[in-house]
Amino acid sequence: MTQAREKAIFDTGQQYLGGVYAKALLGAAEKAGNAELVADELNSFIDDVMANLPSLESTLVSPRVAAEAKTAMLDKSLGGKVSVELLNFLKVVARHGRFDCLRAIRQAVRQQLNDLRGRVEVLLTAAQPPNQESIDLIVNRLKALLGKDVDLQVDVDSELIGGVKLRIGDTVYDASVANRLVRLKDELLSKTGQQLRDNPDRFALAD
Repeated sequence: MTQAREKAIFDTGQQYLGGVYAKALLGAAEKAGNAELVADELNSFIDDVMANLPSLESTLVSPRVAAEAKTAMLDKSLGGKVSVELLNFLKVVARHGRFDCLRAIRQAVRQQLNDLRGRVEVLLTAAQPPNQESIDLIVNRLKALLGKDVDLQVDVDSELIGGVKLRIGDTVYDASVANRLVRLKDELLSKTGQQLRDNPDRFALAD
């Protein structure tokens, strides 16, 4: 299980370029045998570096900053800290002035890498955090249903009382109306009910 990730929405131009750049990055990373590492490094660069250094992002995105200055900045900040494949790729993106598409590239990398590995991302939204037994049950059921490995992410929405939702790829399923997924819902809610009976203090509201 991984932490839930927000499904970003990009315009069609960004989506197209994201797919093109992602294919190039994964092609180089696959040849080097470190595609998973490169994808993780890209996530970390966006979530940990750019998110905490907005001035860095604004500089890399700005059309007023020369490409040479951007690549020098990337060399200085990332040289020796990330794979050669990612660093070279980011410098290509900087030279082409497409850092505005980096998050779209990240999303496309994740999708394309999942396709290469024969797995699918699934987001489970539930009113209460499911226990590991419930998570394993859902993953195994979905693997059998989809015929792919499942990268399950969990999100908790306290307003979703009495139900769960599943997003498989770009499609959202309401477990109350999807027959195959209703069984998952009932089993999950049964597990939650058992948790309430076994440990009611866990779900008590704070004063």
